[in-house]
Amino acid sequence: MNVGIRYAKALFELAEQHGTIDRFMQELSEIRELFSGNEELGGIFYNRLIDRTRKIKVLSDVYDRLYLSKEVKNLLVLLIDGGREKSLGDVVAAYEQMSYDYKGLVKAEVYSAYDITPEEMDALKAKIKALFNREPVLSVNRDSSVIGGIKLKVGWTVYDGTIRTNLMGFMGSIKV
Repeated sequence: MNVGIRYAKALFELAEQHGTIDRFMQELSEIRELFSGNEELGGIFYNRLIDRTRKIKVLSDVYDRLYLSKEVKNLLVLLIDGGREKSLGDVVAAYEQMSYDYKGLVKAEVYSAYDITPEEMDALKAKIKALFNREPVLSVNRDSSVIGGIKLKVGWTVYDGTIRTNLMGFMGSIKV
């Protein structure tokens, strides 16, 4: 079992017992964004050359300012103690997936060259719900490499309905 999944599972079980699934998800997302968006803090957290006690001391100010729960603080300390700081992204992704599974949701990412209308969004949600028997949580991304159509990513599966892919398939089928 992946290290990130083990940590996420332990935290998720605590969240389930205390009814704090959404709160922990929000805290984990804030931490991930903070460390990826702030070079200095991310550098401290991810740098293996910085002493454990120094890391925890510097980061304790961050924890207090974000009003993190003791469970999420403890998770970060455990990652530091085990030298597994780089697993934070895996922990967050695994926890998010567990949260979606628990709620009967499915995460879907849509890539399109244009803005998707509300009617198209509703139709897309209906198709995804029919395919997966779960309520979709969509994130829409503009992608300039998409000429037309859309690309949909659900889990590890990519549904590519872009014009580019269709043209490449057509070109491959007429090669002699």
